[in-house]
Amino acid sequence: MKRIWFQGLLSMFLLTASLYGQTRESLLKALHTNPEWSAIAEPAAYTLPEVEKFAGKQAVAIRHYGFVGADVQDWKGTDGRVHLTVYQMTDPSAAYGLFTFQRAAERTSDAADSTSVPMGSEGFHRGTEAYFWQSKFVVKLEGDTKAVDSFGQWVSKNIFGQSIKPPVSELLPPNNLIRGSERYVIDAQEVDHKLGLDTSLLGFDDEVEMATANYRIDGKTTNLVLLLYPTQQVAKKYAEGLDAKLPNETGSRKRVGALIALVRGPQEATSAKQLLDLVNYETQVTWNEPRPDLTMSQIVLTAFTFIGIALLFTAVVGLSFGGVRIFMKAQFPNRVFDRREEMEVIQLNLIQGVTDKKLIE
Repeated sequence: MKRIWFQGLLSMFLLTASLYGQTRESLLKALHTNPEWSAIAEPAAYTLPEVEKFAGKQAVAIRHYGFVGADVQDWKGTDGRVHLTVYQMTDPSAAYGLFTFQRAAERTSDAADSTSVPMGSEGFHRGTEAYFWQSKFVVKLEGDTKAVDSFGQWVSKNIFGQSIKPPVSELLPPNNLIRGSERYVIDAQEVDHKLGLDTSLLGFDDEVEMATANYRIDGKTTNLVLLLYPTQQVAKKYAEGLDAKLPNETGSRKRVGALIALVRGPQEATSAKQLLDLVNYETQVTWNEPRPDLTMSQIVLTAFTFIGIALLFTAVVGLSFGGVRIFMKAQFPNRVFDRREEMEVIQLNLIQGVTDKKLIE
Protein backbone atom coordinates (compact mmCIF):
# COMPACT_ATOMS: atom_id res chain seq x y z
CA MET A 1 0.00 0.00 0.00
CA LYS A 2 2.81 2.40 0.92
CA ARG A 3 4.60 1.57 -2.32
CA ILE A 4 1.51 2.39 -4.41
CA TRP A 5 1.06 5.66 -2.53
CA PHE A 6 4.70 6.60 -3.08
CA GLN A 7 4.54 5.77 -6.80
CA GLY A 8 1.41 7.90 -7.20
CA LEU A 9 3.04 10.83 -5.40
CA LEU A 10 6.19 10.49 -7.50
CA SER A 11 4.14 10.40 -10.71
CA MET A 12 2.34 13.57 -9.66
CA PHE A 13 5.64 15.36 -9.01
CA LEU A 14 7.06 14.23 -12.35
CA LEU A 15 3.94 15.36 -14.20
CA THR A 16 4.02 18.76 -12.51
CA ALA A 17 7.70 19.17 -13.39
CA SER A 18 7.03 18.28 -17.02
CA LEU A 19 4.18 20.79 -17.27
CA TYR A 20 6.27 23.71 -16.03
CA GLY A 21 9.72 22.67 -17.12
CA GLN A 22 9.29 21.41 -20.68
CA THR A 23 11.65 23.01 -23.16
CA ARG A 24 12.02 22.67 -26.90
CA GLU A 25 15.07 20.47 -26.30
CA SER A 26 13.08 18.04 -24.17
CA LEU A 27 10.28 18.12 -26.75
CA LEU A 28 12.64 17.13 -29.57
CA LYS A 29 14.08 14.39 -27.39
CA ALA A 30 10.58 13.00 -26.80
CA LEU A 31 9.91 12.88 -30.56
CA HIS A 32 12.65 10.26 -30.96
CA THR A 33 10.56 7.69 -29.09
CA ASN A 34 8.44 7.07 -32.20
CA PRO A 35 10.20 4.48 -34.40
CA GLU A 36 8.28 5.69 -37.46
CA TRP A 37 10.11 9.03 -37.40
CA SER A 38 13.81 9.80 -37.23
CA ALA A 39 15.82 13.01 -37.36
CA ILE A 40 17.94 13.55 -40.46
CA ALA A 41 20.45 15.83 -38.74
CA GLU A 42 21.10 17.61 -35.47
CA PRO A 43 18.78 20.57 -34.79
CA ALA A 44 19.86 24.13 -35.44
CA ALA A 45 19.20 26.08 -32.25
CA TYR A 46 18.52 29.83 -32.09
CA THR A 47 18.37 31.94 -28.94
CA LEU A 48 16.93 35.41 -28.43
CA PRO A 49 20.00 37.34 -29.73
CA GLU A 50 19.99 35.14 -32.87
CA VAL A 51 16.32 35.52 -33.84
CA GLU A 52 17.17 37.70 -36.84
CA LYS A 53 19.21 34.87 -38.40
CA PHE A 54 16.19 32.76 -39.25
CA ALA A 55 13.18 35.09 -38.84
CA GLY A 56 14.31 37.99 -41.04
CA LYS A 57 11.77 40.84 -41.13
CA GLN A 58 9.52 39.03 -38.67
CA ALA A 59 12.21 39.06 -35.99
CA VAL A 60 11.00 42.32 -34.39
CA ALA A 61 7.43 41.06 -33.96
CA ILE A 62 8.58 37.64 -32.72
CA ARG A 63 10.82 39.31 -30.15
CA HIS A 64 7.99 41.56 -28.90
CA TYR A 65 5.66 38.64 -28.27
CA GLY A 66 8.14 37.01 -25.89
CA PHE A 67 10.56 34.81 -27.80
CA VAL A 68 12.74 32.41 -25.81
CA GLY A 69 14.34 30.30 -28.53
CA ALA A 70 13.73 28.09 -31.56
CA ASP A 71 14.97 24.80 -32.97
CA VAL A 72 14.94 23.84 -36.65
CA GLN A 73 15.32 20.20 -37.66
CA ASP A 74 14.52 17.89 -40.60
CA TRP A 75 12.68 14.62 -40.00
CA LYS A 76 11.78 11.67 -42.17
CA GLY A 77 9.16 8.95 -41.83
CA THR A 78 7.06 6.50 -43.78
CA ASP A 79 4.90 9.35 -45.13
CA GLY A 80 7.79 11.56 -46.27
CA ARG A 81 10.02 14.34 -44.99
CA VAL A 82 9.10 17.27 -42.76
CA HIS A 83 11.00 20.47 -41.99
CA LEU A 84 10.21 21.28 -38.36
CA THR A 85 10.52 24.64 -36.59
CA VAL A 86 9.64 24.86 -32.89
CA TYR A 87 9.26 28.32 -31.32
CA GLN A 88 9.42 28.40 -27.54
CA MET A 89 7.72 31.47 -26.04
CA THR A 90 7.56 32.84 -22.51
CA ASP A 91 3.99 31.63 -21.86
CA PRO A 92 0.86 30.38 -23.68
CA SER A 93 -0.40 33.94 -24.29
CA ALA A 94 2.83 34.79 -26.09
CA ALA A 95 2.57 31.60 -28.15
CA TYR A 96 -1.01 32.42 -29.13
CA GLY A 97 0.03 35.95 -30.12
CA LEU A 98 2.81 34.68 -32.36
CA PHE A 99 0.43 32.13 -33.91
CA THR A 100 -2.14 34.81 -34.80
CA PHE A 101 0.65 36.99 -36.19
CA GLN A 102 1.87 34.17 -38.43
CA ARG A 103 -1.67 33.39 -39.54
CA ALA A 104 -2.29 37.01 -40.51
CA ALA A 105 1.05 37.17 -42.33
CA GLU A 106 0.19 34.04 -44.32
CA ARG A 107 -3.25 35.41 -45.21
CA THR A 108 -1.78 38.57 -46.73
CA SER A 109 0.59 36.61 -48.96
CA ASP A 110 -0.09 35.92 -52.63
CA ALA A 111 -0.42 32.18 -52.11
CA ALA A 112 -3.62 30.22 -51.59
CA ASP A 113 -5.83 30.92 -48.59
CA SER A 114 -5.18 29.03 -45.38
CA THR A 115 -7.55 26.46 -43.95
CA SER A 116 -8.09 25.46 -40.35
CA VAL A 117 -6.76 22.07 -39.23
CA PRO A 118 -7.44 20.12 -36.00
CA MET A 119 -3.85 20.21 -34.80
CA GLY A 120 -2.61 21.36 -31.41
CA SER A 121 -4.83 23.91 -29.67
CA GLU A 122 -5.49 25.62 -32.99
CA GLY A 123 -3.83 25.28 -36.37
CA PHE A 124 -4.01 26.19 -40.02
CA HIS A 125 -2.70 24.70 -43.23
CA ARG A 126 -1.60 26.59 -46.30
CA GLY A 127 0.01 24.92 -49.28
CA THR A 128 2.87 22.77 -48.01
CA GLU A 129 3.06 24.56 -44.64
CA ALA A 130 1.17 24.13 -41.40
CA TYR A 131 1.22 26.07 -38.12
CA PHE A 132 -0.26 25.32 -34.74
CA TRP A 133 0.13 26.58 -31.19
CA GLN A 134 -0.07 24.58 -27.98
CA SER A 135 0.96 25.53 -24.48
CA LYS A 136 3.99 27.84 -24.82
CA PHE A 137 5.07 26.51 -28.24
CA VAL A 138 4.37 27.49 -31.83
CA VAL A 139 5.13 24.74 -34.35
CA LYS A 140 5.72 25.19 -38.06
CA LEU A 141 5.87 22.18 -40.40
CA GLU A 142 6.80 22.12 -44.07
CA GLY A 143 6.47 19.12 -46.38
CA ASP A 144 3.92 16.87 -48.04
CA THR A 145 0.42 17.22 -46.62
CA LYS A 146 0.20 13.64 -45.39
CA ALA A 147 3.60 13.77 -43.73
CA VAL A 148 2.88 17.16 -42.16
CA ASP A 149 -0.43 16.01 -40.72
CA SER A 150 0.99 12.76 -39.35
CA PHE A 151 4.10 14.29 -37.83
CA GLY A 152 2.17 17.30 -36.52
CA GLN A 153 -0.15 15.05 -34.54
CA TRP A 154 2.87 13.28 -33.03
CA VAL A 155 4.46 16.59 -32.04
CA SER A 156 1.19 17.74 -30.46
CA LYS A 157 0.93 14.58 -28.33
CA ASN A 158 4.33 15.31 -26.80
CA ILE A 159 3.57 18.90 -25.76
CA PHE A 160 2.38 19.33 -22.17
CA GLY A 161 0.80 22.24 -20.33
CA GLN A 162 -2.34 24.31 -20.64
CA SER A 163 -3.12 26.38 -23.73
CA ILE A 164 -4.61 29.60 -22.35
CA LYS A 165 -5.48 32.53 -24.59
CA PRO A 166 -4.88 36.10 -23.39
CA PRO A 167 -7.84 37.54 -21.43
CA VAL A 168 -8.62 40.15 -24.10
CA SER A 169 -8.86 37.46 -26.78
CA GLU A 170 -11.31 35.49 -24.66
CA LEU A 171 -13.60 38.54 -24.70
CA LEU A 172 -14.15 38.41 -28.47
CA PRO A 173 -17.85 37.50 -28.97
CA PRO A 174 -18.29 34.11 -30.70
CA ASN A 175 -21.51 35.08 -32.51
CA ASN A 176 -21.02 36.02 -36.20
CA LEU A 177 -17.25 35.59 -35.81
CA ILE A 178 -15.26 34.74 -38.94
CA ARG A 179 -13.06 31.91 -37.66
CA GLY A 180 -9.35 32.35 -38.21
CA SER A 181 -9.49 36.15 -38.34
CA GLU A 182 -8.56 36.69 -34.68
CA ARG A 183 -5.42 38.66 -33.86
CA TYR A 184 -3.67 39.38 -30.57
CA VAL A 185 -1.55 42.53 -30.62
CA ILE A 186 0.75 43.93 -27.91
CA ASP A 187 2.79 46.40 -29.95
CA ALA A 188 1.75 49.44 -31.98
CA GLN A 189 3.89 48.34 -34.93
CA GLU A 190 1.77 45.21 -35.40
CA VAL A 191 -1.57 47.04 -35.69
CA ASP A 192 -3.09 46.47 -39.11
CA HIS A 193 -3.04 49.78 -41.02
CA LYS A 194 -6.32 48.79 -42.68
CA LEU A 195 -8.08 49.47 -39.39
CA GLY A 196 -7.42 53.17 -39.84
CA LEU A 197 -6.47 53.68 -36.20
CA ASP A 198 -4.07 56.25 -34.81
CA THR A 199 -1.96 54.04 -32.54
CA SER A 200 -0.90 57.02 -30.42
CA LEU A 201 -4.49 57.19 -29.12
CA LEU A 202 -4.64 53.55 -28.04
CA GLY A 203 -2.18 53.48 -25.14
CA PHE A 204 0.47 50.90 -25.97
CA ASP A 205 2.82 52.81 -23.66
CA ASP A 206 0.40 52.01 -20.82
CA GLU A 207 0.49 48.24 -21.45
CA VAL A 208 -2.77 47.94 -23.36
CA GLU A 209 -3.51 44.54 -24.92
CA MET A 210 -5.41 44.45 -28.19
CA ALA A 211 -7.51 41.78 -29.88
CA THR A 212 -9.14 42.09 -33.30
CA ALA A 213 -11.43 39.86 -35.35
CA ASN A 214 -13.70 40.04 -38.38
CA TYR A 215 -17.46 39.61 -38.08
CA ARG A 216 -20.21 39.05 -40.62
CA ILE A 217 -23.04 41.48 -39.85
CA ASP A 218 -25.95 41.90 -42.28
CA GLY A 219 -23.89 40.41 -45.08
CA LYS A 220 -20.97 42.80 -44.56
CA THR A 221 -17.57 42.17 -43.03
CA THR A 222 -16.94 44.35 -40.00
CA ASN A 223 -13.89 44.46 -37.75
CA LEU A 224 -14.09 44.54 -33.97
CA VAL A 225 -11.20 45.92 -31.92
CA LEU A 226 -10.95 45.24 -28.18
CA LEU A 227 -8.54 47.22 -26.00
CA LEU A 228 -7.96 45.90 -22.48
CA TYR A 229 -6.17 48.27 -20.07
CA PRO A 230 -4.58 47.52 -16.68
CA THR A 231 -7.22 49.53 -14.76
CA GLN A 232 -10.55 51.22 -15.32
CA GLN A 233 -8.96 54.62 -14.72
CA VAL A 234 -6.48 54.12 -17.57
CA ALA A 235 -9.29 52.95 -19.87
CA LYS A 236 -11.36 56.01 -19.00
CA LYS A 237 -8.45 58.30 -19.88
CA TYR A 238 -8.05 56.82 -23.35
CA ALA A 239 -11.80 56.65 -23.91
CA GLU A 240 -12.01 60.39 -23.24
CA GLY A 241 -9.08 60.95 -25.60
CA LEU A 242 -10.86 59.05 -28.38
CA ASP A 243 -14.04 61.04 -27.77
CA ALA A 244 -12.10 64.28 -28.07
CA LYS A 245 -10.18 63.27 -31.21
CA LEU A 246 -12.97 61.34 -32.96
CA PRO A 247 -16.28 62.91 -31.83
CA ASN A 248 -18.13 61.61 -34.92
CA GLU A 249 -17.41 57.96 -34.08
CA THR A 250 -18.88 57.77 -30.58
CA GLY A 251 -21.62 55.46 -31.85
CA SER A 252 -19.10 52.85 -32.97
CA ARG A 253 -17.34 52.38 -29.64
CA LYS A 254 -18.08 51.80 -25.99
CA ARG A 255 -16.23 51.33 -22.71
CA VAL A 256 -17.03 48.66 -20.15
CA GLY A 257 -14.77 48.90 -17.11
CA ALA A 258 -11.17 48.46 -18.29
CA LEU A 259 -12.27 47.42 -21.80
CA ILE A 260 -12.85 49.63 -24.84
CA ALA A 261 -14.58 48.15 -27.91
CA LEU A 262 -14.24 49.77 -31.36
CA VAL A 263 -16.11 48.81 -34.51
CA ARG A 264 -14.14 49.49 -37.69
CA GLY A 265 -14.96 49.13 -41.37
CA PRO A 266 -18.16 49.81 -43.32
CA GLN A 267 -21.25 49.33 -41.19
CA GLU A 268 -24.65 50.78 -40.43
CA ALA A 269 -25.36 52.37 -37.06
CA THR A 270 -27.65 49.48 -36.17
CA SER A 271 -25.06 46.83 -37.11
CA ALA A 272 -22.39 48.61 -35.08
CA LYS A 273 -24.69 48.70 -32.06
CA GLN A 274 -25.58 45.06 -32.63
CA LEU A 275 -21.92 44.07 -32.55
CA LEU A 276 -21.09 46.27 -29.55
CA ASP A 277 -23.99 44.78 -27.61
CA LEU A 278 -22.28 41.39 -27.86
CA VAL A 279 -19.24 42.68 -25.97
CA ASN A 280 -19.38 42.01 -22.23
CA TYR A 281 -16.75 42.41 -19.57
CA GLU A 282 -16.61 41.78 -15.84
CA THR A 283 -13.77 43.09 -13.72
CA GLN A 284 -11.63 40.36 -12.20
CA VAL A 285 -8.87 40.79 -9.64
CA THR A 286 -5.87 38.49 -10.09
CA TRP A 287 -2.76 38.05 -7.97
CA ASN A 288 0.29 38.19 -10.22
CA GLU A 289 3.05 38.60 -7.66
CA PRO A 290 5.76 35.93 -7.79
CA ARG A 291 5.44 33.02 -5.36
CA PRO A 292 7.91 33.33 -2.43
CA ASP A 293 9.06 29.69 -2.80
CA LEU A 294 9.67 29.14 0.93
CA THR A 295 10.67 25.73 2.20
CA MET A 296 8.98 24.12 5.22
CA SER A 297 12.07 24.73 7.37
CA GLN A 298 12.04 28.41 6.43
CA ILE A 299 8.32 28.69 7.27
CA VAL A 300 8.84 27.09 10.70
CA LEU A 301 11.90 29.25 11.39
CA THR A 302 9.98 32.39 10.44
CA ALA A 303 7.04 31.45 12.68
CA PHE A 304 9.27 30.82 15.71
CA THR A 305 11.18 34.04 15.00
CA PHE A 306 7.97 36.06 15.29
CA ILE A 307 7.01 34.13 18.44
CA GLY A 308 10.41 34.96 19.95
CA ILE A 309 10.01 38.63 19.07
CA ALA A 310 6.56 38.68 20.70
CA LEU A 311 7.88 37.01 23.90
CA LEU A 312 10.83 39.39 24.06
CA PHE A 313 8.52 42.38 23.67
CA THR A 314 6.21 41.24 26.47
CA ALA A 315 9.19 40.50 28.75
CA VAL A 316 10.67 43.96 28.15
CA VAL A 317 7.33 45.64 28.83
CA GLY A 318 6.78 43.59 32.01
CA LEU A 319 10.27 44.21 33.39
CA SER A 320 10.00 47.91 32.55
CA PHE A 321 6.71 48.28 34.40
CA GLY A 322 7.98 46.27 37.38
CA GLY A 323 11.23 48.25 37.51
CA VAL A 324 9.42 51.58 37.49
CA ARG A 325 7.12 50.40 40.30
CA ILE A 326 10.03 49.22 42.47
CA PHE A 327 11.94 52.45 41.86
CA MET A 328 8.96 54.67 42.75
CA LYS A 329 8.25 52.68 45.91
CA ALA A 330 11.88 52.99 47.00
CA GLN A 331 12.18 56.72 46.34
CA PHE A 332 8.65 57.77 47.26
CA PRO A 333 7.28 55.22 49.75
CA ASN A 334 3.52 55.32 50.27
CA ARG A 335 3.20 58.36 47.96
CA VAL A 336 2.69 56.94 44.48
CA PHE A 337 1.87 53.27 44.98
CA ASP A 338 0.24 51.56 47.97
CA ARG A 339 -1.07 54.79 49.56
CA ARG A 340 -2.99 53.93 52.74
CA GLU A 341 -5.83 56.35 52.10
CA GLU A 342 -6.56 54.66 48.81
CA MET A 343 -6.10 51.09 49.95
CA GLU A 344 -9.06 48.94 50.82
CA VAL A 345 -8.75 45.74 52.80
CA ILE A 346 -11.30 43.03 52.33
CA GLN A 347 -11.62 40.79 55.43
CA LEU A 348 -13.37 37.45 55.40
CA ASN A 349 -13.60 37.14 59.22
CA LEU A 350 -12.63 33.50 59.13
CA ILE A 351 -11.57 33.46 62.82
CA GLN A 352 -14.83 33.23 64.79
CA GLY A 353 -16.71 30.78 66.94
CA VAL A 354 -18.53 27.80 65.56
CA THR A 355 -22.26 27.53 66.26
CA ASP A 356 -23.49 24.00 66.75
CA LYS A 357 -26.91 23.36 65.29
CA LYS A 358 -28.85 20.15 65.66
CA LEU A 359 -31.88 18.97 63.89
CA ILE A 360 -34.95 18.46 66.10
CA GLU A 361 -36.69 15.23 65.42
